[in-house]
Amino acid sequence: MSAVDIAGKSAEESFYRLLEQYREDAAYFVPDNARKVIAQYGKATKYVVLGTKDFGAQFIAALGDKGTALHVVDDFKCHRGEQFWGVDIISTDVFLDLVKKDPSIVAINSCRYDHSKRFFDDLCRRHDIPCLNFEQAVRVLDLNGSLDYRVADWGPVIADRADGFVALSKRLADSYSQETLWRVLSFHLTCDPEWYLNVARQYCTLYFRSGLLSFTEHEKFVDCGASIAESTTGLIGTTRGKFDRAWMIEPDSINIKTLQQFLRRYAGTELERKISLHPYAVGESRARVPFNHVGGHGGSILPGGDEKPSGMVELRPVDEIIDDAPTFIKMDIEGFELPALKGSIKSIQAGHPKMAISAYHRATDLLDLPAFVDSIEPGYRIGLRHHTEDRWDTCLYFY
Repeated sequence: MSAVDIAGKSAEESFYRLLEQYREDAAYFVPDNARKVIAQYGKATKYVVLGTKDFGAQFIAALGDKGTALHVVDDFKCHRGEQFWGVDIISTDVFLDLVKKDPSIVAINSCRYDHSKRFFDDLCRRHDIPCLNFEQAVRVLDLNGSLDYRVADWGPVIADRADGFVALSKRLADSYSQETLWRVLSFHLTCDPEWYLNVARQYCTLYFRSGLLSFTEHEKFVDCGASIAESTTGLIGTTRGKFDRAWMIEPDSINIKTLQQFLRRYAGTELERKISLHPYAVGESRARVPFNHVGGHGGSILPGGDEKPSGMVELRPVDEIIDDAPTFIKMDIEGFELPALKGSIKSIQAGHPKMAISAYHRATDLLDLPAFVDSIEPGYRIGLRHHTEDRWDTCLYFY
């Protein structure tokens, strides 16, 4: 694999070049030394996961019979005798001893944050250890079929619908949004996070500090996927508590307890009457659906209907939950943003609210979400920002 010149051309020009390379050989962007080991040892290849993060868990769960997850490296946890998803945790020193003796080992750098990623990347370079990041591993081992859609390889969709992404670039309202689009897509083609890191904004800029939206003292905020109240807290901070209404909509039973505690904080204050909690998932129509209650940001509707009744939640359209025309709608609901928008048509058409809609859960979101909004309420300007140092939190802004 030859090095990719991130700064040598415009982001758009680079995207076209990378797309051509991807179409010629999708594995072009996977390091040669790792490809050779996998080609030589096949299903006998051993993988050592670097870091105890979500991507490592996803890799171990998806690997199946395509290899063996031998160990996980975490210097802070290795002395506790713990396991990570059924795999023993070892230290960096033990890992280095192993790779000296066993040529069938490939490292998987599963770290989310730049500092940790670079630590392990540098370690593997210095010791000539074949190493893949999570996205490279998914591609070279063809794991899409056994992965959660939220961490799938976008490459096939980008290659198949490239004309749609080009059209979207022309629809975006500002040059920063266009640059963000090309760099996010280039990451998904190359599996190289340097592409989006050159345009990423801090997580604290998500929703309220995008540079695209403005807020008044009369906001009516629909918080779909209220999670642990981060977004409603952002509204309170941005408006200094001066807003008209906030509907926190959240189905995860663990998060609901957190949100109830959050509301108790404002008991007896003016904010108490302004903020309401609604324990629903949001979608196109009423239903009862299975839900994975995990707390934090990861809970999601499950496919199928064979879950235990305790895991079921009520699905409601936004149009049936809120009782006033909103001025701002935010959605971060783990890949169900499009059905939720379909259940919000009346609310959107009633007041043309500004919207912040997550567009990173499904490979098709960046195309399907703007197309739907344009179909029901023409006239929006559209912006795009990426708000973290990993693949999460690419957000579409309608204003």
